[in-house]
Amino acid sequence: MGLRAKIVDALRKIRKTRRRMEIYLAKAKHKEKELMEKLIEAQKNGDELRAKVYASEIAKIRKFVANIMTLDVKLEQAELELQRVLILGDTGHALRPVVKDIKALMGSVRALLPEIENEMEELIETIDDIAEDGIASVAYADVYLDHEAERILKEAQVMAQKRLEESFALATEEGSKA
Repeated sequence: MGLRAKIVDALRKIRKTRRRMEIYLAKAKHKEKELMEKLIEAQKNGDELRAKVYASEIAKIRKFVANIMTLDVKLEQAELELQRVLILGDTGHALRPVVKDIKALMGSVRALLPEIENEMEELIETIDDIAEDGIASVAYADVYLDHEAERILKEAQVMAQKRLEESFALATEEGSKA
């Protein structure tokens, strides 16, 4: 399989995995909302033990959501790099740091979403192949950001954090209205 075909295959796998993760995120957010309603009800009834159990489960779900969102960002980064490689005919060496990050997140994926573990393994293998085909032995430490890119990244981080806090606040607010 040629490099271009491998890249197209990797893009397909990334999109498929990201769609599946969206479904899991939606289910997790729905479950969090349900548990928040039960938590509020338990507190109204003075059932502290049950309230603690629900709060603990909500914390686990939020951690799950954060991990999946982090993985989604890394997959999106890989997708963008692959698209750039297709458009510019560049080599796959820029994928190395992304693959490293995705591999680091695999532990939490195994625990949280064992259903997509095989997909992720195949995806990592495909991206590794692309990177190998695209470079001879170039070492690539990290993504270089110029001043403007750093400014944009910081701005986006602030906005992402704000949106995440708003979504949690909204879920909490909706739960307290019930």
